[in-house]
Amino acid sequence: MSDRFKSIRLLLALALSASAFAASAALGQPPGVAGANAAASAPSAVKMQALTATAANSAYTVHETTLESGTIVREYATPAGVVFAVSWQGPVLPDLSALLGPYFKTFKLEAERIRLSGRRGGSLSIAHTDLVIHSGGRMRDFSGHAYAPALVPAGVKINDVLR
Repeated sequence: MSDRFKSIRLLLALALSASAFAASAALGQPPGVAGANAAASAPSAVKMQALTATAANSAYTVHETTLESGTIVREYATPAGVVFAVSWQGPVLPDLSALLGPYFKTFKLEAERIRLSGRRGGSLSIAHTDLVIHSGGRMRDFSGHAYAPALVPAGVKINDVLR
């Protein structure tokens, strides 16, 4: 087998593994860069690094992803490997359907309820039994966070995690 063919096979394998990696994770699922699919209009090229949790009891880990757009997405995961919270900050609002995963339906229903009540524009805050989310900002400066209260590890103060 030629060196060129080996190089092409290696590049193909890396591309396939990167795309499989990029397609995983969201709130309530194992960590793995939900943010890779969260770019609103940018390609899903990402840089990921795992950060050590700042909690003294190591009740969670933080996985940080920087989207090609410059938006930073953080996934907060339990020791069992379940994402209980996500946060974002950057010039492009990420795709919330990718970040929220199965919780996106709750978000969509609650956001529609708020819209139908006559409120439009500005930041959005939802405090539902299944999902708490705050998202705000303006063009080129978006930030927010979401978490599933039932998934937050015992002893973890969510306000300390998401500050």
